[in-house]
Amino acid sequence: MMLLRLLCFLHIVISALEAQEVKVSPEVTGVVGHDVTLPCQYIPRSFRERIYRVQWTLKSPGGEDIDIIDNRESVRVQDSFLKGRVEIVEQSLIIRDVKKNDSGSYTCTVTAFLTGSSSGTTDLVVQGLLCIEEVSPVYPKIIIGGVFVLIVGTMLTTTHCIIRKRYRRCSGV
Repeated sequence: MMLLRLLCFLHIVISALEAQEVKVSPEVTGVVGHDVTLPCQYIPRSFRERIYRVQWTLKSPGGEDIDIIDNRESVRVQDSFLKGRVEIVEQSLIIRDVKKNDSGSYTCTVTAFLTGSSSGTTDLVVQGLLCIEEVSPVYPKIIIGGVFVLIVGTMLTTTHCIIRKRYRRCSGV
């Protein structure tokens, strides 16, 4: 009888271990100055599982690990350039006012009671905004010149049509 209970218990544990999964996007693109969400979805083994900790770890290009931990009571962020700009909603990480140095590999690790941890990694690619200084100084001059030509051309065409109409009226009398 004891052996049967042990076998049933092992079967449940092994089945549960096979079903647990964390789904993340392989790559997410953010834009400097905007917010970005790194999705992380935990698929539990059973309906009785309770998540007690979500941790995001950034492996920055500089090689340092930065941890963001949600232990269901509060979110802790170690002193870094991310402090004050991140939050975890469900399991997903939201980064506010994205900076260029926020790029890197982020790993979402979800720990559930009795079933252990599962993780997935997302690469955040940060793109910069196109600044006015980056635009060639020739383009604004070309645009202004084009608008000037359109306005002068429209005025000449309108004047030509008005003069032509009046000339026809006068010559027909």
